[in-house]
Amino acid sequence: MKNKTIIYSALTVLVLSAGTLISMVLTQTKVQKTPTLVQSPKPEPKSTVTYDTTILQVLAREKTDILSITTEIDDYVSSQKHLKEKREEKAVLEPVEKVIIEPIIEPVSTPKPVVTKMKKKVYHDNIPRLAIIMDDLGNANQIRAFKQIPFPITPSIFPATSRHPDTPMFAKEFAHYMVHMPMEAFHFARPEENTLLVSDSKEEVEEKIAAMYQDFPDAVAINNHTGSKFTSSAEAMERLFCALDKYDIEFVDSKTAPHVKGKEIGALHHKVVLERNIFLDNEPDVGYILNQLKKALRYAKRHGVAIAICHPRPETFKALQEAKKLFKGVKLVTIDELL
Repeated sequence: MKNKTIIYSALTVLVLSAGTLISMVLTQTKVQKTPTLVQSPKPEPKSTVTYDTTILQVLAREKTDILSITTEIDDYVSSQKHLKEKREEKAVLEPVEKVIIEPIIEPVSTPKPVVTKMKKKVYHDNIPRLAIIMDDLGNANQIRAFKQIPFPITPSIFPATSRHPDTPMFAKEFAHYMVHMPMEAFHFARPEENTLLVSDSKEEVEEKIAAMYQDFPDAVAINNHTGSKFTSSAEAMERLFCALDKYDIEFVDSKTAPHVKGKEIGALHHKVVLERNIFLDNEPDVGYILNQLKKALRYAKRHGVAIAICHPRPETFKALQEAKKLFKGVKLVTIDELL
């Protein structure tokens, strides 16, 4: 009887093991037989942009030259870093106990300079306005590509230097243009020739502006190339505005630093100083640039006017061509219409 029980138990274990094994095999077979769905890549939408691709290819080859120029975007980033470092240095220093000395004679109060609050230009049609400035224009290929942009945009052209000898000739091709004046930055990668420096005297600043005016007598304004340090100095900006007054030239602030003095000093000279509101091409990517343009349009609709700055990159030209359909409800203007 015991032998039968042992035999039955052994058979039961054997049957159960066989069943488990068969189940595993069947499961594995099902997994193998299940077809893997492979999604075929979606075809990229065909671009509707008609553009001289030869120019864009040439600009792409010249990209190394474009990147060697320290743009306002780089300058803004470095100025933020500079201010952060200064704050950290200040925090490390031990606080000095202030000693208050009572004056023997009452101090004579000096009158503060009267700042005239300049009125903004009023538009009675209530249509938001967007002015786009393209900085860093300096060679013939960039000018050719610029001219293919299908809506109003303001060129800001480098002053004539050994790197950009033909810019006065390019300026004559435009009814309205600006000069992209190099100014001192907190951190320079590669400063341009005849950069305006904080250490420049009033005479030196005037000499540089006079030379620029001789080459570009019809410029409606200048804006700063880099310039985070220069535009943050009230003294330097005062010397600049004295020179600009002499030649009746306006100033548009690229705003490459958080605490710029253009508006404050400009008001003392009875000038309305316009400021950049958004950079379009911080990243050389068409999708990114289009999103920045949408931000600029939202800003214009909210505040009435917006000023955007971009640069002569192949991706920027492509994005501007595709952006034409975005500008519904906003009037695109050149910078002279806002001054």
